[in-house]
Amino acid sequence: MKKKIVVILLAVAALVMAGVVLSQYRIYPAYIKEINISVAESLPPKYYLRVVAGGPNTCWKPWRYCGNRFGNMIFVQVLTLHHRGELCGQLFTWEEKIIALGSCFIPGMKYTVVVNNVTETFVA
Repeated sequence: MKKKIVVILLAVAALVMAGVVLSQYRIYPAYIKEINISVAESLPPKYYLRVVAGGPNTCWKPWRYCGNRFGNMIFVQVLTLHHRGELCGQLFTWEEKIIALGSCFIPGMKYTVVVNNVTETFVA
């Protein structure tokens, strides 16, 4: 039984590795030019994160972001897809994204937002 599980896990790992090697895209963290936090005029106040992210050439595409919150720390990872086989122009390009942070913030408390190792703080 244990041998079957090990064989299955090794087969799955080999397929995942082959998919990564054969894929025409690579996933990288985005370069961050600037981040800003803004608040909407609503009750309760809703907070938004404006991220200007980019890539080192014209072959990158914005892919997705994910975020986690631990107390007064918010961590956001912004990822991009880079095409492997294309000839790319060496022009740094940027794109803006607005990310909703939510409305669950305590007034007067200091919060820290980290986006791909770029840090911004704000007081709710």
